[in-house]
Amino acid sequence: MVPVKRSDIDYSAKKRYRDEEDVAQYEQLRFSSLVGRYRYYREQRAVSSLIEALPNNILIADCPCGNGRWWNLLARRASRIVAIDLSPAMLDAAKRRAHDLKAPIEICRGSAEDIPVRDKVVDYSFCHALTKHLPIPIQYQVLMELSRISREGIICTFGIFSHITYEFWRHRKINESFPVWPEALQWMAEAANLRIVKKIKCTTPVGVEHTVLFKVER
Repeated sequence: MVPVKRSDIDYSAKKRYRDEEDVAQYEQLRFSSLVGRYRYYREQRAVSSLIEALPNNILIADCPCGNGRWWNLLARRASRIVAIDLSPAMLDAAKRRAHDLKAPIEICRGSAEDIPVRDKVVDYSFCHALTKHLPIPIQYQVLMELSRISREGIICTFGIFSHITYEFWRHRKINESFPVWPEALQWMAEAANLRIVKKIKCTTPVGVEHTVLFKVER
């Protein structure tokens, strides 16, 4: 892969997941409780459903890849995976996981709003559980970058409001949570030359996160 420009944009989510101890406990902290196991089941079902809709033997970019926890599912369709993350600790964990996979993994460091690969170099991009932490202008930039590097499509999670989930979200007062209304996501998709094919909720019924399959418009 050929490196391209780097981003100077900063936001607090960039500072997370840098500590090795936090990375080591990443999945245990999120999915060991009863609610966590339920959320794990929901997101696995949603992501798996959309991955099964992809063609075989494709090149997939996983950005941010985290500790590589999605690679077993991505490898069902990928002939190769390009894995990108900003956290050195996450990349170290990902490298250890890469040894156990059949699909070859190419790992590099970079941020999702300025992905260090050339235009249209992968078939599909995969981006899970990132945009909900990002201010909406940066969500837009991430989607533009995923579109830039992808020839065919994108699977990316977004927090998407309904009128009911908005009320739950508003009363919970979650710090650094940035869901969007469906109309805003539609606008972002069109601006990035994308068409929304399918949306599947991948969290609890009162949550807002959805896994979204986008198709690149030609």
